[in-house]
Amino acid sequence: MNKELKNEAVIQFSGGIDSLYVAYMLAQKYDRIHLLTFYKGYLHFGLNFSKPNIKNLKRLFGEDKIVFKVVNMKSLFKKMAVKNFFRDLKKFGNEISWCIPCRASMTIMSIIYAIENDIRDFTDGANWEQAPDQDNLLTTADNYPGYLKLLREFSKTYSVNYFSPVYNLNTRKERRDLLLEKGFYIDWNSLDVEKPKSLKNFVKKDFYKRYQPMCISGWLIHWKRNLFNKKEDVSEEKVLDLVEPKLRNIGKEFIKDCLSQKIK
Repeated sequence: MNKELKNEAVIQFSGGIDSLYVAYMLAQKYDRIHLLTFYKGYLHFGLNFSKPNIKNLKRLFGEDKIVFKVVNMKSLFKKMAVKNFFRDLKKFGNEISWCIPCRASMTIMSIIYAIENDIRDFTDGANWEQAPDQDNLLTTADNYPGYLKLLREFSKTYSVNYFSPVYNLNTRKERRDLLLEKGFYIDWNSLDVEKPKSLKNFVKKDFYKRYQPMCISGWLIHWKRNLFNKKEDVSEEKVLDLVEPKLRNIGKEFIKDCLSQKIK
């Protein structure tokens, strides 16, 4: 990475409440923010559903302030998760074997993007309310503090700074309310809906008014939660046991190959 780093930030941008709030917040602090929506393949649709909210960000902060890109990470995700999914499944379970490598793949691609564009900082919408030790049904293992610490340490080896600006900042409700006040759109199933992931919602018209991508494979991975309101039993130790060697081996090799190709 060049010595002259830009006052810009990369945001892993799903278009949901948390990453959208991060975009709104950081647009006030950085010269430019880069919103990266990642395509992993495997029943992943609607990558441009967030366009109305991106348009609103540009209205609020200026056209040149916001960069939006869809980044294809299918080949990396295949190496990180798909290739050994059934082997990992036996030891780690559905969510850890599928969703954790997905999030780690986003980190790898963010590091590459940051290095290529002389940017130091990248972030996401990680928050304490969605960490698995909370009572909320919609918790996910990629919000564990130890997992985020691992991502931070891995990024540091490339002189890239990963940080989590909203982790303990406020509540999702506060973030959602501010976004609605500023004219942003929020998916129906994030608006205090009872059993938001229920299969019954597929017959409701409002369910299909989407402002963030739809990951059908992720929905299927969380079938116990979505069909029976039962969280998968995951632990931080298992998360780290799975993802650390994948970052150390697959991740480092992938970054090395990508950067060497750019140099050529």
